Amino acid sequence: MTKKRLSMMLFSVMMLFTLILSACTSNNNKPSNMPSESPAASAEASEKPSEEPVTLTYIRGSAVSPNEQKVLDMFHEKYPNISVNIALADGGGVNDMLEKATALQAAGTPADIIWVQDTIPFAKDNLLVDLSPYMKSDSVLSTAKIPASSLEALQFKGQQLAIPRAENPIIVYVNKDLLAKHGIDMPANNWTWEDYREIAKKVTDPSVGEYGIAYGHFNSIITAGVLGVANGTSPNLYFMDQDWKQSLMTTPEAKSDIEWIKNLQDVDHSIGVWADLEKSGTDWMKGNVAFEIHGVWEGKNKRENAKFNWDVLPLPAGKAKQVGYTVGTGIGVLSASKHQDAAVKYLSFMNTVEAQQIMLQNGDFPLTEDQELKDALIETPIWKGTNILATIGVEMRAEPVGKIVGASEYVQWWSDEVQHAFKEGEDLNKPIFEKAEHFNEYTLGLRKELGLD
Repeated sequence: MTKKRLSMMLFSVMMLFTLILSACTSNNNKPSNMPSESPAASAEASEKPSEEPVTLTYIRGSAVSPNEQKVLDMFHEKYPNISVNIALADGGGVNDMLEKATALQAAGTPADIIWVQDTIPFAKDNLLVDLSPYMKSDSVLSTAKIPASSLEALQFKGQQLAIPRAENPIIVYVNKDLLAKHGIDMPANNWTWEDYREIAKKVTDPSVGEYGIAYGHFNSIITAGVLGVANGTSPNLYFMDQDWKQSLMTTPEAKSDIEWIKNLQDVDHSIGVWADLEKSGTDWMKGNVAFEIHGVWEGKNKRENAKFNWDVLPLPAGKAKQVGYTVGTGIGVLSASKHQDAAVKYLSFMNTVEAQQIMLQNGDFPLTEDQELKDALIETPIWKGTNILATIGVEMRAEPVGKIVGASEYVQWWSDEVQHAFKEGEDLNKPIFEKAEHFNEYTLGLRKELGLD
């Protein structure tokens, strides 16, 4: 597989799983805002079944898995008058979602439920229902232990425009056999980024195609995402300031953190350059790489196909603290929906323990922080016998969905320019530091336009 093809494949994966920082763009043909129905005034009103048949249209970026279909069937069994029709948005990106919603509304059949990877494009034209009243009135949502940082990531001007659809942590997959070959034990859960670096150097041996750190995009993107917080360089992910208004990337401390990531390849050579890896066939799944930073959705593939002894660890600690990273996409109710109360019932049902237990078998992580679900998680075939609970035992930070206003003008972490800077020895200034300076000017105007400042 060529580097170009790999890059395109990984970019698609990032978009599918919202990996990272969806573009803050507008669409000239977005659905017009339609008057919304009043949210339920009480839990009783929200939960009271209706006899009128309702079909909800649910716009999403991927087909329904067998376990998701089980959840849909369970929902219909609980609410026999409500059916859910899936409408796929080819591509799965935020603009694809908006285009699908536009087409359905133009046809006179407005959709009801939609994936939300970035709140800004929806918020600009009031395309989503504020779920705040339902978060108080609905008997499930009002008590659900949804992580606060995940809810905050889906808010805009105090409105809860969506709730999490997926809560999937990024973790470190560890090749225990390769560590043992070099006399290294499985690191402790409170290991540090310096431990990560030193172990990676010790196991790297290019002469036999063995390396400490996998080449894939997540290995640098997530490290860049959390390192500032872990080292006390920035209060928020991706070197953003306390209020998510300005990037701190141009500070000496942030520059040092970014150069530290680059040195994993430039100085340590713990990440092989692509030409060498392609020639040797080196890959974590082939057993000749020690660490791979990736999402928990990759766990099923690891369990079925990795032919060596492996386990998982949380992201390492920095100089200030140890933080994790959760990739999440949101799900919201379109303001054009004619069935808003029924649509919220589906969002509510997703957060029940019974629905989440089904999704655990799909490889998903719980949406809520219930001990019952954590106990069930470690008994699933994918994670049984692993250190999986430790990966979420640290302070978790949610992917900043919609938090970075003007994200399309910020550092594009998944781009070839940035990735080549980290892993192929190319220049950091243009794709990272100069980009951050440009963003700091651009976002001020956009925030004013949106009435945020």
